Amino acid sequence: MIKLSAPGAPFQYAWHVPKLEEAAEFWANDLGVGPFFLNEMNSEDYEGFRYRGGNGTLQMRLAWAQSKEGQIELIEVKSREANVYHDLISPEKTGFHHIGIWSDDYEADKSALEKKYEIAMDMGTNTNICYFDTAEVSGNMIELIERNEGIVGLFGLIKKAADTWDGTKPLRSMAELPS
Repeated sequence: MIKLSAPGAPFQYAWHVPKLEEAAEFWANDLGVGPFFLNEMNSEDYEGFRYRGGNGTLQMRLAWAQSKEGQIELIEVKSREANVYHDLISPEKTGFHHIGIWSDDYEADKSALEKKYEIAMDMGTNTNICYFDTAEVSGNMIELIERNEGIVGLFGLIKKAADTWDGTKPLRSMAELPS
């Protein structure tokens, strides 16, 4: 059994989507989840970014919203190079991709998981986030996320927005996060 520093339930549930705006509208209008906050990501901004042990390139748009105790993440990949998302889900399809789990000892947890699962993507040295390919046993991947003040604060603001959301404007910019 793998012993992790922050065992327990996943906090994040992530879907690959071909059209982020349409996905956010579905979650908001049909399921009452929102608002989603949009963030753009480019692997060139991350020192040491790795895909399956080698160099990789990834451009994507992410949107986060809170649904009670779980966070919903929508991911639209813009680049066409091989990537961790299209390893499981074809570019034109919507599908569940990963669960996100916290780590209170990132290096130890990463090392423990790496003994059993391949690191599919490592975001690099300026952020402690990596993905493990657990698809063979679970059908999805695991995202290991270092729990730190910055990310906990960001996700806290997203939860705060969900708690007071009136159902309008399901997709918003990060600049529209409440303070």
